[in-house]
Amino acid sequence: MPEPTARKSLRKAQLAGRWYPDRASEVRREIEGWGPYLAQGGPECPGAAGADKALCVVPHAGWFFSGKLAAKALKAAGAALGAGGPEAVVVLGGHLPAGSPVIVYPEEGWETPLDPVRLAPELAGELARRAGGGLRFRSWEGPTGDNTVEVELPLLKHYFPEAEVLALRAAPDEGAAVLGRALLELFRDKRTLFVASTDLTHYGEAYGFSPAGPGPAGEKFREENDRRFIEAALALDLRAMLDLGNRRFAACSAGAAAAAAAVASEIKAAGSLVGYSASTDILTGEQSVGYAGIVSAP
Repeated sequence: MPEPTARKSLRKAQLAGRWYPDRASEVRREIEGWGPYLAQGGPECPGAAGADKALCVVPHAGWFFSGKLAAKALKAAGAALGAGGPEAVVVLGGHLPAGSPVIVYPEEGWETPLDPVRLAPELAGELARRAGGGLRFRSWEGPTGDNTVEVELPLLKHYFPEAEVLALRAAPDEGAAVLGRALLELFRDKRTLFVASTDLTHYGEAYGFSPAGPGPAGEKFREENDRRFIEAALALDLRAMLDLGNRRFAACSAGAAAAAAAVASEIKAAGSLVGYSASTDILTGEQSVGYAGIVSAP
């Protein structure tokens, strides 16, 4: 298939005003309001500040439910890179079935309520070459309606305004390991933050997944399912991560997390859980989704 190519245009934000604020002042106000939460102590990125690579797993449920946890993980991972922060950020989204091609975006920028994120679509073609034919790529034209990448972009623009961004979506299959290794080779000489965007178990009848029934038993099942995925992610066990995502629905974008784990394994990064929460912490009900923030650095 043809290699993905860049296009001189701006990708429009689709989720502003619903999944996150649609005005710059409101974005800054919300992030500032998370200050007490972000200042709380707890596990930090295990790598020493000044690393040239750092990784994080962040949730993407929308800022109302999980924005502050995503911000906490991004800040912790960015701190591992030292005062200069990342030169480049790779955002790995998902919401794809196994066997799907890697989704890339051809525009040179992506609109946010702050300023556009500067995309690096020209790197997608080089990434395809680095993968050596081991992956299929699809250049996504037109709107997506997908939140796995877009929800993170205003946070990235706020914390790392000068970084170039390569935005991808990865399938939950063995290609995730190929993608991770190709990304590491592509960004070997740049100070890079790899961001894997995934929520954890979606539990309840509305999601078509409630093997333990409703109520406390269901919440206990979700928490245990989430725990198993988090443990696999910390252990960089790609096979277990993909299996838990595909067979036990423990992550909605397991391919993104698995690709980041492949990078972490190659650079011998150690990981730490910086936060865990659930939608029912904010809004009680019979449906629930788990969220984790994980950071890693060599």
